Amino acid sequence: MSERRPMGSLEESVIEYLWTLDGPATPGEVHEAVGEGLAYTTVMTILTRLWKKGRLERKRAGRAYAYWPVSSEAEHRADHMAELLSSSHDAEAVLSRFVGHLAEGEADALRRMLEEQDSSDQPGID
Repeated sequence: MSERRPMGSLEESVIEYLWTLDGPATPGEVHEAVGEGLAYTTVMTILTRLWKKGRLERKRAGRAYAYWPVSSEAEHRADHMAELLSSSHDAEAVLSRFVGHLAEGEADALRRMLEEQDSSDQPGID
C-alpha cells in the first residue's frame, strides 16, 4: 500500500460526516449532507480518493458505491497523534505541552487511563 497522505479540508468534512452515521452512505447522501456549493462529481472524487488512500471501504449500492470509514474517529485521531509524536525531535516536550493544554476533566480522564494501564501491566494483577 502507498504511504498515506494527509487529508485536505474537504476530505476531512466528508469523513467527519461518515463518522456520524451507523452505516454506509452513497455519494448522493454525502453530497446532500456536506456538498453545499460543491459539484456532485467533486464529492464522488473525494470519496474515491479516501477509498484509494485506504481510509474508506465501499460496496456496490445500485449504480453507485456506498462508503464507510475503515476506522472510528477515535482510532483515526489517536493514530494521527501518535504519528505527530513519533515525528517529534523531543516527544517529552510535546507531551508536556499537550498535557498543559488539557482541561481539568480531560487531565483527570488521562490520569485514570494511565493508572489503569499501569495496574494492568503489573505482574500478578488481573
